[in-house]
Amino acid sequence: MGLFLLFGFYSLLAQALLLREITQVFAAHELSLAAALGCWLLWTAAGARLARSAGDSSFRTGALLFAAAAPLNLLLARLAPGVLPALAQPGLVLMLTGSALLCLPAGVANGYAAGAALRSRPAYFYAAEAAGAALAGLFTIFYYRSFPGLEAAVVLAAPALAFCAVYSRPFSPRRAAVALAAALAVGGAVLAAPRCWTLKPPAPAPSEVIGTEGGRLALAGGAFYEDGRLLRAPEDTSAEDLAHIPLLALKRPGRVLLHGGGAFFALPEVLKHKPEAVEIAEPDGFKAAALAARTGADAGKFTLLRADPRALRGRDAHYSAIFNAGGAPENAAQNRFYTLEYFRRAAALLEPGGVLVFQLPFAENYVPPRAAYAAACVLASAREVFPSVELLPGAKLTVLASKKPLNLDPALLAAACARRGLKSRTVTPDTLPFLLHPYRRAWAAGEIDKVKRPPLNTDLNPLAYFSFWRAWLSMVMSPSALLGVAALAGLGLYGLYQLRSALSFAPGERTGEAFLIGFWGLAFETAALLAFQARTGRLSPELGAMFALFMAGAAAGAWAAKDRPAKWLLFLEAGAAALALAAALRPELAQPAWGARFLIFTGGLLSGSFFAAAAGRTGNRIYAWDLAGGAAGGLAAGAFAAPLAGIGGAFYLAAAAALGALAGGLWRSSKESTVKE
Repeated sequence: MGLFLLFGFYSLLAQALLLREITQVFAAHELSLAAALGCWLLWTAAGARLARSAGDSSFRTGALLFAAAAPLNLLLARLAPGVLPALAQPGLVLMLTGSALLCLPAGVANGYAAGAALRSRPAYFYAAEAAGAALAGLFTIFYYRSFPGLEAAVVLAAPALAFCAVYSRPFSPRRAAVALAAALAVGGAVLAAPRCWTLKPPAPAPSEVIGTEGGRLALAGGAFYEDGRLLRAPEDTSAEDLAHIPLLALKRPGRVLLHGGGAFFALPEVLKHKPEAVEIAEPDGFKAAALAARTGADAGKFTLLRADPRALRGRDAHYSAIFNAGGAPENAAQNRFYTLEYFRRAAALLEPGGVLVFQLPFAENYVPPRAAYAAACVLASAREVFPSVELLPGAKLTVLASKKPLNLDPALLAAACARRGLKSRTVTPDTLPFLLHPYRRAWAAGEIDKVKRPPLNTDLNPLAYFSFWRAWLSMVMSPSALLGVAALAGLGLYGLYQLRSALSFAPGERTGEAFLIGFWGLAFETAALLAFQARTGRLSPELGAMFALFMAGAAAGAWAAKDRPAKWLLFLEAGAAALALAAALRPELAQPAWGARFLIFTGGLLSGSFFAAAAGRTGNRIYAWDLAGGAAGGLAAGAFAAPLAGIGGAFYLAAAAALGALAGGLWRSSKESTVKE
C-alpha cells in the first residue's frame, strides 16, 4: 500500500512539473498543455502494454526506472526552446509533435511501472495510486505558493531517491549497483538543471531565471522574458507609447490602474504625469517582487494590489485611466484581458471620462493577416462596450477605449506636454502631429476593416484558441504545413483502423467502453481546465490541485465501486454523459474556481468507479485502453474541439464519447442476456 501511494505521489508530481516545463517551451499556450497531457497518457498506455507483454515485469524495477527518467526528462524540456525556429511562433504540428516527444521517456517509464503493478489487485493499486496523486496535488499548491523558486529537479529528487532506497532491499550487490546508478542519474539531473535553461532563438542563454507562482521570468542580454515570451527589449519604447498620449488627453489624471507583465516598465512613464495615485494589480506576489526589484520601482509611489484586475470589487467608477500592459492575446492567460467580459469589467471601474488603454501586435507599414485578424476580433469586442475606440498605429497598435470621445488635438496635447515638462523619447510636442496624423490612423483602421465579420473574443470562445487554428489553416499551401496535414491525417486513419480491430463490446469484453470512458474523462477534464483558465488565468499554479481533485475523486470512486456488479457500468456511463451535457449547456459554470473543481472531482469519481467496476481480472488491459482513450480525448478536445467549436464544443465532444460508451454497454448487456438464455 505504502509503495503504491508513493508511486502515485511521484507520478502526479512529475507530471505536473514536467507539463509546466513543456508548456513554457511553447509560450505557455494551453494547446501545448492539452497535447502534453494527452500524450503523457498515450505513453503511459504504451508503457502499460509493454509491462503486460513482459511476463517477468517488476513494479519496483519500473518505479526505479521512472524515478530516474523524470528528472532527466525535465532537462530535455529545458533544452528544447533552443532548437525551435527563430522568431516565428511554433505551428500546430510542431506544438503537437514537440509536446509528444518531450514527455515520451517519463511517460513510458510511468506506464511500465503502473502496468506491472496492475498485474495483480488492479482496483487496489488504482485507489492507492490515486490517493498518492491527490496528496501530490496538494503539495504542488504549497510549492507554487510558498517557494516556487526552488529548483523543480530538487523537488523530484526526494521521492526519486526513496524509490532507489526501496529497490535496494532486500540487499544484493546487483540491486545495490542498479539503485546507485539510478541515484547518480537523479543527482546528475539536479546538478545540471540550473545550467540547462534556454530560450527560443535568437535570444541568448538567460543570465537569471526566477520562478514565480504562475510561471517563470528570465533575464537575457538586458531583455526580460516571461514563460519564453519577450516581455521587454532593452531599448523598447512601447511603455512610452502606451502611457503618454492617453494621460496627456486627461486634464488632471486621477487614480490610475496598471496591470499585466509590463506594468512595472510603464510605471515610470505614468508617474511623469503626477497622477493622484497609481495602483498595480498583480496576484502573483513573487512576480511583482522580482519585477519591482529589477526595474527599481519606488514602493512609496504606487500601491500593489495582490489581486486579479478582473476580480477587483468595490472600485466601480474609481479610475481615470486603466492600462493593460500585458502581452499579446496569444494564450488564454493573456487573452482574458482582451475579451468582451474584461471590457465590461474595465468599463465599470472607470470614472466618467476615463479611458482604457491597451496595445496589440501591429506594424508601421504592413500588417500581417494574422495580426489584423486578432486586432479586428479584439476591437469588435471593445466596441460592444465602449462607444469611442481610437487607434494609434506604430510598432504596436495603441488602443484608447472610452465612453466619450477623447480630444486628441496635437496642439492641445503639445501644450499639456509642455506644462507637465514631460521628457520622452517618442512622444514630444514635435512628434505629436505625426503620431496623431489622420492619415496614419485612417490607414490602420482600413487595414483592420479588411477583416469581414470578425467574431467576438469571449471567455468561452477565446481568440487565443480559434485564431491559432485560423493562422495555421491559412498556411496549408506551404510544403511544411501540407506535410503536417498529411501526417496528422495518416496517424488519424491508422489509429481508427487499429481501434476498429482492437476494441470490443462483446460479452465479457469491456475494452470499447474503457476506451470511450477514458476519452470522455480527459476530454471533459481538458474542457473544464480550459474554461477555468480562460477566465482566471490561474491554471499553471492550480494545475496540480486540479489533478489532485480528479485523482481524489478517482480514488473515492474506485473504493466505492470495487465490489459492485458490472451492471453498474451502464449507470456510470449514463452519469458521465449527463454531466458532460449539463456542462456543455452551461459552460460558464465551469469557469469560476468552485465550478471547475466540482466538475473535475465529479469526473474523477465517475472515472474511478468505472475502472473498479470494469477491471475484473483484466485490470492491466482496461487500464491501458482507458489511458489510450484519455490520450485521444485530451488531444481531440484541446487541439481541435475547443479551438474550432469553443469550450462548449469540447464538452459536447465528451458527452458524445460517453453516449457511445453507453450505447456499446447496452449492446453488450443485451448480448450477455442472450448468451445466458
